[in-house]
Amino acid sequence: MQQSPTPLVKQLYLVFLFNLVLLLFIALQYTSFLENIDGFFLKLYLGITTTSHFFLIGVLPLLVSLLVYFLTKSSKVTQGVNIFLSTFILVVVKLDAVIFEQFRYHISPIVLKLVFGKRSSDIFQFSTTNIVIAVLFIIALFGLQFFFFYLSKKVLLKKSQLKVKITLIGFVLFLLTSHLVYAWSDANYFRPVTQIKNVFPVFYPLTADKLMMNLGLVDLEKARQNEKMQVATTANTVQYPLQPIVSENPSKKNILYLVIDTWRNGYMNAQITPNIYEFSKRCQVYTNHLSGSNMTTGGVFSLMYGIPATYFDTFTGQKIAPVLTTELQKQNYQMQILSSSNLENPPFNRNAFANIPNLRLFSKGEKPSERDIEINDIWLNNFDKFDKQKPFFGFLFYDAAHGFDYPKDYPLAVKPSLSEVNYLELDDDYDPALLINRYKNSLHFIDGLIGKVLQQLEEKGVLNNTIIVITSDHGQEFNDNKKGYWQHGGNFSDYQIHVPMMVFDASKPPKTYAQQTLHYDIAPTVMQHYLGVKTDAADYSFGHDLYDPITRTSFICGYNQRYAIIEKKQITNIYPSGLFDVTDQQLKTLDDAHINYDLVAKEMKAMNRFYKLKK
Repeated sequence: MQQSPTPLVKQLYLVFLFNLVLLLFIALQYTSFLENIDGFFLKLYLGITTTSHFFLIGVLPLLVSLLVYFLTKSSKVTQGVNIFLSTFILVVVKLDAVIFEQFRYHISPIVLKLVFGKRSSDIFQFSTTNIVIAVLFIIALFGLQFFFFYLSKKVLLKKSQLKVKITLIGFVLFLLTSHLVYAWSDANYFRPVTQIKNVFPVFYPLTADKLMMNLGLVDLEKARQNEKMQVATTANTVQYPLQPIVSENPSKKNILYLVIDTWRNGYMNAQITPNIYEFSKRCQVYTNHLSGSNMTTGGVFSLMYGIPATYFDTFTGQKIAPVLTTELQKQNYQMQILSSSNLENPPFNRNAFANIPNLRLFSKGEKPSERDIEINDIWLNNFDKFDKQKPFFGFLFYDAAHGFDYPKDYPLAVKPSLSEVNYLELDDDYDPALLINRYKNSLHFIDGLIGKVLQQLEEKGVLNNTIIVITSDHGQEFNDNKKGYWQHGGNFSDYQIHVPMMVFDASKPPKTYAQQTLHYDIAPTVMQHYLGVKTDAADYSFGHDLYDPITRTSFICGYNQRYAIIEKKQITNIYPSGLFDVTDQQLKTLDDAHINYDLVAKEMKAMNRFYKLKK
């Protein structure tokens, strides 16, 4: 006859149940991002899935504690391990929920590196308030664990017959129900259910398409349409470019890229960026220009390559440099790459700037503004070292706006302004006015640095022989769509991908273009007009001539397997799982009838352009 669980084991189980309740409260942050959960059965499924999934996450401390007790037979050691692990799990899940709420991605090794790494300020600006709140939260969780053990003792004294087996059976049934319903939904592409996979952390649901089809439980038409949404992965070799790059009679003009991280459209004017604004009157200005991504990784990639960042990992793994920088080196350009944020994470040293000798990976300074000043000073101080007999290519990447940063003593252009950013306050009820003003001041600070660069070029008499591209890697959102999105990387609406863009060419009279243009267009324009490249742009890019814009109906925007097909009035989001959804530009969910599957198939095919397919 099997013995009943020991008092300690029951106590550990009861503590686990208490912690599960805490996890379910945290889980509410995730469920708020689910849409179209209407009706009793969908809400019941959500409750079952949420409970069973966070049961699996929360049960880990219990299982480890039981193992420790089995090995040590020490109640104190077991309790200590349980308290530590339970607190750790709660902290990690809460941190993941906060990150997901802000950026729409979960904790991963690279995210942890960004949050806690040496260069964390490139992405996150943690205020003293943030740190104090985090410490108090962790202390409170530790205190709760001791209280839970005390409370569990009291409960067990009054009611010793804790139904462990019954509750465990209940959890297992919940788990089976959750995964079976998901498998059916996945096979039939029932998005109200399958969307959960893209919201919950470490959620790996059961799929059984073939079994469902054999049982006659699949809508074959929907399955066929879903198949069209999958990216072909039959490529085994990259063929980039498709044809050799041939150039004749290059102009030998200097080329300078001035890139401001996180600079959204509409924030280039006489108040915010006076130097750039005045300079724009001499430029080709593109008022409807879109980045190739909603984050730095894909934005810089699309800027340098002129192709979607769905190739990012492939090109990084093989260290395939852009044909742009390769051709610049072929034509004996002097190269100066200066970035405030580091070029090792994301690994631009292995893709966008892979072939740059003696590439400067890091800049000095704890704050983005300090590093911006440093790269600007390096450029200004080293400018005279350029060989006047050779053209130069410069790339300056400013990061202060990404962190809403500027020097402490900087005279503010826009008042009132937020004294420090508390990211935990950013929710639907938060008034972004002061935050936006701080963002404007950070742009004003960068504008002053760029003004010095432009002034130097003019004073040195080389401005008229220099092609200057001024733009951003991506935009910035301040909950404009009232969907809880702050900053960038969360969606592909205009707020996160629409950026300022201008090109200075002294030989061209100023002109404003209202047609849609893309980051994909920059590399081929530079290649054709200033490097004398005769190879068809389609052989090395997705772009077209900026000086003769075409009319586009759609384009690919994103990074690796998280991307979207952008049309004028709607966005088709495609996730790493292959699942998809469609929204309008205000992120309102649309039904499947709005999806043009022929267009999707066309874009998918185009996206494989530089893969050499198996014969």
